[in-house]
Amino acid sequence: MNFPRFLVIPLALALGACGANGQDAAQSQSPFKDLEGAAPTTVAAAPAACPAQGFDDFLKAYAGDAQTKTRFTLPTVKVVDLVDVGEDTQQRTEQVPAKDYDGFNLAYREDGFHVVDSAGAVDPKPVAVEVKAEPADAYFVRYQYGMSEGNSYRFVKRDGCWFLAEDPEPSAP
Repeated sequence: MNFPRFLVIPLALALGACGANGQDAAQSQSPFKDLEGAAPTTVAAAPAACPAQGFDDFLKAYAGDAQTKTRFTLPTVKVVDLVDVGEDTQQRTEQVPAKDYDGFNLAYREDGFHVVDSAGAVDPKPVAVEVKAEPADAYFVRYQYGMSEGNSYRFVKRDGCWFLAEDPEPSAP
């Protein structure tokens, strides 16, 4: 009987956990005896564990840790921006590689969410953040900062956790 190679290592480990040693396996009619001594196959890494079960706690973890932001941002982020066209402005949508996306500017501290400016300074006063559930287990997050500033984000659920997918509303001109 031939088993697919991706099943061989987990099954061999399961046999080992049941108390079968290499000699017992070699004496049996095990389909693994011809693989004895073979180098283990490289297995793709599992997705990182989600830092929280609920979205509110996830958002706090996401805004509170740079590594969490990196792990839970899609490879490209859909960004809607305003561009000058003559005397008018128009919306432009582009896909920004995650490594180049720097539009998520919220930090989470014990007293709430804080806006982080372009120089990296964290505003000492917390800001109210609106979280709205959307279909397909997605969430729309928005905050207003001052009279005209603010931003919004969309997180989608993939592989058992949420990922930043969009910066869906243009910033104020």
